Amino acid sequence: MNVLLIIIRLFFGLGLFLYGMRQMSNALKALAGDKLKETVSTTITSPYKGALIGCLFTALVQSSSAITVLVVGLVDAGLMTLLQATGVIMGANLGTTITTQLITLNLTDFIPGFILLGAIVMILSKNKKFYHIGHFLFSFGILFLGLEVVKLSMNPIVSSDLFQRLIFNVQGSSLMCILLGMSITFLIQSSSASTAILISLVSTGAITLHTAIPILFGHEIGTCLTAILSSLGGNTAGKQAALIHFTFNMLGTLLFLPFIDLLIEFTAIFSATPERQIANSQLFFNLSTVILFLPFSKLFVKFAQTIFHTPTQSSYQRYQ
Repeated sequence: MNVLLIIIRLFFGLGLFLYGMRQMSNALKALAGDKLKETVSTTITSPYKGALIGCLFTALVQSSSAITVLVVGLVDAGLMTLLQATGVIMGANLGTTITTQLITLNLTDFIPGFILLGAIVMILSKNKKFYHIGHFLFSFGILFLGLEVVKLSMNPIVSSDLFQRLIFNVQGSSLMCILLGMSITFLIQSSSASTAILISLVSTGAITLHTAIPILFGHEIGTCLTAILSSLGGNTAGKQAALIHFTFNMLGTLLFLPFIDLLIEFTAIFSATPERQIANSQLFFNLSTVILFLPFSKLFVKFAQTIFHTPTQSSYQRYQ
């Protein structure tokens, strides 16, 4: 087994996947109009509207990390209150599940069609709107092509002794699985890409759902680290927003950990394959935590302001 060649193939697949996701995001933003900051900062009058905006824009840009970093920046600049940010952050977690739902679709046979059709539309189109539609279709095909390369690259990896030892060491330990998920997401800087790898592993039978779901929870926490890093050079408000994001995901993970068996049984009702169970577990996890924690947004704000003291008036008071 040529280890170097396998690693090159894996990273090539990841590169295609991330490139396709980024370009698809750019195409969607171009079609919708680049008014993200204006919309986020001026239309959110409650945490519930914030959650809706966060979900929609994360589905649009295909990155909860990008939305959360943007939110931290807006809070840091005083263009958004912490209460507004809390709703957007919670909604962003829900919006990112759309990517996972997409990558579990069996669209392998349609990859050449998407790429060819998108390329033809881009080349022949003289209208910007149609060009962006072609760009979206082309990028959509590239995304799934990258995912297919990742899946093929994982086959020799999962049969290697090193991987088998790693899985043996983390199997049965939820904490180790969570730490592994956090590490992968932090290194790749994309929860969608790390979830794509996880789905590939589950599809090959390399890991069980009892191992995969705690790793999935680790992805949710790992995506917070990008926002935390982006807040380090800013003011107190930005740190508070990043802390709210981390706290929200950590509490959700702690809440769901004892019920992994029930979650697997529940998703099996609606899911024909382990890959779909992973996608639906992520959807149910994020939807449940948003519904559960959104009414307590002010408590998240108070907690963040207690940890990182601010001399200014509490930002959530405008809604009281």
